[in-house]
Amino acid sequence: MVSTAFRSPGDGDNIDQPRRHGLLRHFEPKLEAEYRQFLEAALVVRIRWALGGAVGVLIVYALLDLFVAPKPIMAEVVTLRLVMMVLPLVVLLAASYRERWRASLDTMTGLACLCVAMGAVTLIARTRKLGMPLDYEGVLLVLMYLYGCGAMRLHTAIACGTATTVVYPLAELWAGLPHEQLAMRTLFIVTTNVIGIITAWVLDQEGRGNFLMTRQLRGMAHRDYLTGLLNRRAFAERIDAVWEQAREQQRPLGIALMDVDWFKAYNDRYGHQAGDRVLRAVGRVLARHARGPLDMVARHGGEEFVCVWYDASLEEVEATLAAIHADIAGLGIRHEGSHVPGARLTISIGLHYLQPMPVRTVTEALLRADQALYEAKAGGRHATVVTTGGNVGQDEPAPRKGNGDLPEGVAGA
Repeated sequence: MVSTAFRSPGDGDNIDQPRRHGLLRHFEPKLEAEYRQFLEAALVVRIRWALGGAVGVLIVYALLDLFVAPKPIMAEVVTLRLVMMVLPLVVLLAASYRERWRASLDTMTGLACLCVAMGAVTLIARTRKLGMPLDYEGVLLVLMYLYGCGAMRLHTAIACGTATTVVYPLAELWAGLPHEQLAMRTLFIVTTNVIGIITAWVLDQEGRGNFLMTRQLRGMAHRDYLTGLLNRRAFAERIDAVWEQAREQQRPLGIALMDVDWFKAYNDRYGHQAGDRVLRAVGRVLARHARGPLDMVARHGGEEFVCVWYDASLEEVEATLAAIHADIAGLGIRHEGSHVPGARLTISIGLHYLQPMPVRTVTEALLRADQALYEAKAGGRHATVVTTGGNVGQDEPAPRKGNGDLPEGVAGA
């Protein structure tokens, strides 16, 4: 069974540090996919700032070319700079505002930055071939931009930087740069690329650490500190999405509210620390009975819990509730103030089973489950009351009541 309930060893509420693998120390596939989604959202803003800054710098260089470039090559230099270096960045900047290009934004950024790098290499090689060479430091600036300001994923930045490092010496060799100078410039370019890779890797690992911290804080904000289950706020945020999906796909939901019987009496008799241990134990039992990724188990407040089963038959949900009763009884927790023969800890359950419809709301369904829970408690507790409704053309039948397969010697209400 897969549960959306938060699980932690023992009584802790810690999120285990994910294992990393590979030379670049990526996460395991599922977490890596989550990290990429996190990164994509962050990269959009960073890419826009990076592109805007790069476009501004390149336009300034183009204006300087009008004054410092030799007259015979000035038009060609300005044209190359605008077409190969400025234009791709402007196109990418515009694409960043289109939702449909978001998934490909990193690849597009890499291609645009590679085009800028090739533009710088072309300018240097072309002007050298014409006998009026420009300084090669422009390639170094491009490499620093790729690794420090380009707002690309690590592997994209490495691919662009390494391609530039390989192409530049070949272009200078073609343009006729003396071998001594070529060897020295190649050494500087390769060294800059290596430093850039190391710097980008460090930034990537820091970003992954920030992601883990954000993820952990988000998890803590959505988890009940005592049981590790979803808290009421997280349940309220997620139930609407599950409800809408069930309505659109015409899938049934089983919504159950559960209450630990005579919990105040238990706290008064055994103390609040013992009461906390009981709530953790009940939470672990409930978490084991979540069926799939859209099921939910949450602490609704105090000694009350809420469970949602998605696309399960009524018979399956009722069997699960009976198993929950049995598992709670199997805990063997003494409760002398319980008024139940055998003096063991028990719970009461109110289930509302329905197929969501446009005319119904989550609030109404929770209210029906709460009414069923009230009937279970009013009838003596240690029982399940079931109500159904919400299907087209079906009247809502009267509540059904059961005691959840109690162990021998223990009677339900």
